[in-house]
Amino acid sequence: MTPIHLRNTGNNSTWSPQYDLIDSNSEDQHFVVEMDNDGQAHLRFGDGELGIKPAANTHFQATYRVGNGLAGNISAEAISYIVFHDVFNSGSTLQPHQPFPAIGGTAPEPLSQVKLYAPHLSHEKLERAITADDYAQLVMQHFPTKVQQATATLRWTGSRYEVWVTVDPFNKETVDRKLLQNITTDLEKYRRIGHDVIVQRAAYVCLDIAMRVDVKFDYLRGHVKAALLDIFSNRILPDGRRGFFHPDNLTFGQGIALSQIVAQASTVPGVESVSITKLERLFAGDNQEIEAGFLPIASSEIARLDNNPNFPENGKFTLDLRGGR
Repeated sequence: MTPIHLRNTGNNSTWSPQYDLIDSNSEDQHFVVEMDNDGQAHLRFGDGELGIKPAANTHFQATYRVGNGLAGNISAEAISYIVFHDVFNSGSTLQPHQPFPAIGGTAPEPLSQVKLYAPHLSHEKLERAITADDYAQLVMQHFPTKVQQATATLRWTGSRYEVWVTVDPFNKETVDRKLLQNITTDLEKYRRIGHDVIVQRAAYVCLDIAMRVDVKFDYLRGHVKAALLDIFSNRILPDGRRGFFHPDNLTFGQGIALSQIVAQASTVPGVESVSITKLERLFAGDNQEIEAGFLPIASSEIARLDNNPNFPENGKFTLDLRGGR
């Protein structure tokens, strides 16, 4: 039964329908229409705080429109005559013509079905932040083209909770200050009372990797070296592929497996065999990663290897090529 409007017959004031009264104040003449399974409409008014509470014995005049659900989807040419509410000029002749079938009529949704599905609607679009994961999901929902991954943790300071939100941006290692500020402002609308939100850059772990490669006798070492440096770069390659250490290939908690590196190197034409001689955090010393076959990265950290001689602190990749010509 929609739309519906009410008029107070005592003072001729108009009352407007709303989906709910949550945003109504004590001066708003609002009401809510609630339908039952029998198709009967029940009107719910405010309590004096969320919408005005009507005085006792107030009389309303309702104006509304009704539909007939699926029965209203009549076929083409089904309407053959018209009945007018007022007297029509008898000197004119009208011939109704309905070339297309009626569409859009739907059956009312049973209340049992509403109760079954309604609780799940809140999961489709997050509109509040209670847990740490809620903050990370809100960042991903509102900044899908700028942030490829986000994590959040709750920390108790002794007097209140702080929510530390860590951001991993697209196409670059570090997130700019403007994006951090935009995310902080956005989360302010959804944060739980008592939570202080702190948005920060990810902690990058720079790597030190060394590789020995035996080159087949009929391949030039220089060509093989150039191909390996491309594959293990942080750039977009000429064919559109991303280098192994491109920022969009690595995110929070993603460790580096020795087998992955060997498999990538083995795809280069001219490579006969590969062995990894160093796999560790830069300047951290040997932590037995080669023996374990895996370099772990913490959940709030991201691996990084730029292999830029001008900025050696951002990771180093060393090649020792033997054989070939």
